[in-house]
Parts: sequence; structure tokens; C-alpha cells
Amino acid sequence: MQANLINKNTNEVKHVKVGFSWTECFFGFWPAFFRGDWKWLLIILLVDIALGVFTWGGGSFLINLIFAFFYNKFYVKDLIEKGFEPSDEGDYHTLVAQGYIEPNTRFGGSNFNNNQSSSNVTTDASLEELEKLKKLLDDGTITQEEFDAKKKKY
Repeated sequence: MQANLINKNTNEVKHVKVGFSWTECFFGFWPAFFRGDWKWLLIILLVDIALGVFTWGGGSFLINLIFAFFYNKFYVKDLIEKGFEPSDEGDYHTLVAQGYIEPNTRFGGSNFNNNQSSSNVTTDASLEELEKLKKLLDDGTITQEEFDAKKKKY
């Protein structure tokens, strides 16, 4: 599974993997190196060296296996802290489903809502509100201008 993150300030797009990192499992610190993720490169490399020296490489493999479950999540969270955000609603829902971001997280230019698609979908609640407004208009309680203004909200 993957998602696209975009930095609206720099227009930089990152294609990120979501879930278990097979490359981290088999290649250790190299995925972080090729991504330019210097923080996690140093952390993984130091832990690999520290445990690998004492266990003739066995500890290094174990650490890489453990990091494989978490590295992609760490990488995405670091990118979000640097100003990246999901490029569309599908990417947003992918990140929410995998626990990378909290539901209803707001981003600078995007407002992704879990309950509603990006197109204007009329919900039952807004339909009821419109019916109430129409009744108020028919009764003469509100004017046509007030009705039109409030109708635009729904």
C-alpha cells in the first residue's frame, strides 16, 4: 500500500509506502539513506552496529525486522511534521486506516472529512434543515433572501 504526500509550500511530492517495510527488513539502513532520511539512518545504523558486533550480525537482523514494522510510520510522521500532507482524500483515508494520522486531522489547504466525500453530498440532516427552512418561507417567517442565503450553507 502507498500514499502520496505533497508539500504545498515547495510543491514537492513524496510517494511513501504504508505498512510493513520489506526493504528495511532486508536492507537495514539503506532505505533511509536513499530517502535522505538522515535521522533514522543514523538511529538504525548505530543500533545495527551496536547489536551486530556483539551477536555476529544476528542482533542486526533482529533489529531490522523490528524496525520494518515501524519505519514507514516514522518516516511519514516526520514528513508531516515538515509540512507535507496527503495529496488527496484517498491518501488521507489510507493514512488514517493504518494509524499514521488521527481521524479528523486538519491540514493547511485540505479539509478531509471521514464522513463525506469531497463532492457536495446532501445528508439527511441537511435535507431536514432545508425542509424546515422551506416551511418557514412558506409561513412567511423568513424572506426569500434569507431562505436563499441559508440554503447555500447546505
